[in-house]
Amino acid sequence: MARRADHSREELKGMILTTASDIVKAEGFADLTARRIANAIGYAPGTIYNLFGSMDDIYLTINAHTLDKLYDVLSSSACNDPALSSLENLKAMARSYESFARANRHHWLMLFNSRLPENRQKQEWYRLNIDRLFEPLEGLLTPLFPPKNEAQIKIATRTLFSAVHGLCFLQETGRVPLINQQNPATNMTDYLIETFVRGILTVDNLDP
Repeated sequence: MARRADHSREELKGMILTTASDIVKAEGFADLTARRIANAIGYAPGTIYNLFGSMDDIYLTINAHTLDKLYDVLSSSACNDPALSSLENLKAMARSYESFARANRHHWLMLFNSRLPENRQKQEWYRLNIDRLFEPLEGLLTPLFPPKNEAQIKIATRTLFSAVHGLCFLQETGRVPLINQQNPATNMTDYLIETFVRGILTVDNLDP
């Protein structure tokens, strides 16, 4: 084990975040504690708090990395193919979201189970990351609405995201047996998106 003097402040912060993320990936965020991280890197728990202030800061930093990775997936060309219709791209985005959740299960669950800290200043940068996550979906829904309908587009974006996330959560956790071989999540997600888009187009008399 290297001596403490061998690590700069930034190196230590990197070690802590890497170790914390590895623990979450292997075992889930419920087992992520300052003592667990400190033992893994060979430092006292007080070192964690000296560098980050609280475990909330570590949670938010890990979640921010997860948000960045998820944003990259949702904004990729696989979900935003100009040769495809909005409906087809929406379905592709839903598949990509489900694949991300499956491949990054513990980080994904941590993202939606961590509380925001009471400190509003700490909340602000994190909320900006969350808002950015909706941009790719908003981009696909915008052509379905009349011009200058920003308020409804934002509501529709968050509503559809929440609904797809809910189905994905049920599938990944298996807590409620609504999704099974007779009712696969893929079919339910497709039906949800098709119905959602049809409702928008019916109200606004537009073509897909």
